[in-house]
Amino acid sequence: LVALRNVAKAHQMAKVAKSAGVARESLYNTLSRGGNPRLNTLDSVLKAMGLKIAVEPDLPEQPT
Repeated sequence: LVALRNVAKAHQMAKVAKSAGVARESLYNTLSRGGNPRLNTLDSVLKAMGLKIAVEPDLPEQPT
């Protein structure tokens, strides 16, 4: 979450918060070390920065 917070800062935290529909202070708390964001909040924040969550199968590595 702290790394995501750094990305949000680079995108201007106030703009990200507004676009995600959350208060700036709430966004800072959500993206702190102790933050525990809901999935829909995290999704909104990521979308505000042009990012998304992707889930991929964990396939075994193929020997080379």
